[in-house]
Amino acid sequence: MTNKIKQIFKISYDTTATKDHTIDAELLGNAIMKTATVLKHTDKVLNGEESTLDLEVKANSEGSFVIEFVTWFNQSGVNPLSLLGFASSAFGVKTVMDVLGEIKSRPVKTYIDMGKGITKLILNDGTEVEADTKVARLVIDRTFRKELETVIKAPLEGADNAKLIFKDENDTEISEFSEEQVENFKTPARAVVEEVKEEIANTEVRFVKVNFYGETGWSAQLANGDTVAVKMKDEHFLARIDENKQLSKGDLFVVKLKTTTTFKSGSNPAINREIISVERHRAAKDEKLIPDKTND
Repeated sequence: MTNKIKQIFKISYDTTATKDHTIDAELLGNAIMKTATVLKHTDKVLNGEESTLDLEVKANSEGSFVIEFVTWFNQSGVNPLSLLGFASSAFGVKTVMDVLGEIKSRPVKTYIDMGKGITKLILNDGTEVEADTKVARLVIDRTFRKELETVIKAPLEGADNAKLIFKDENDTEISEFSEEQVENFKTPARAVVEEVKEEIANTEVRFVKVNFYGETGWSAQLANGDTVAVKMKDEHFLARIDENKQLSKGDLFVVKLKTTTTFKSGSNPAINREIISVERHRAAKDEKLIPDKTND
């Protein structure tokens, strides 16, 4: 394990029943096994399928019922403990535990990839939660959620005065969850999650069909030769062509194009395209609908 980093964390299951340092053997066994599954799955999501993580369990120390885990993970990869929220994080992003605390077991309806490592989750009630894309990917993974529930919630099910505490190797508390907060980790009922990917890019187009009076009814030929329907969202450009009532066929324009692709289980992806702005008209100077910028 010379190429791996060692890090220790502890999970304390604190209830009235565990004050004598005992816990149901089956619950404990499942929690330990699922902890290993959760950590190894998270490591592969963060660092790739070839990444490996080793997990050891030490004898429990004094406390309500404390399990001490020794992890070994690749020193060149992202620390899965920190992104999960099982250890202190220096990432400056919300952990899996943080995001689940915001969602509170509500089903996720839509997953929107915003680019630059940020994802927006839209819940069934319309609430929007932003998260790191890899965190969001774990949050909508139903298998992962059920495994995490076994680690977090199952050992405390039905217990009085239940608390879950994460600690580091020096017994410094990382986070604590009350009986009510532990309920946030319940896996929601199965729901269809729409995955939405948004991309915005400058590209060249030729308008094939135009509507002088509104944003719909437009189509454009893309740089790859495909002709697609688009919405014209540039109000200034619409005003210009409404005034001129002309648009030469075949003229080339540089536009800022937003492409939204929606993936839903059991159906083909739906693609919507919107022209946010028309940046340049490649035409003779006296025929330009969009004047060149002075610094071009």
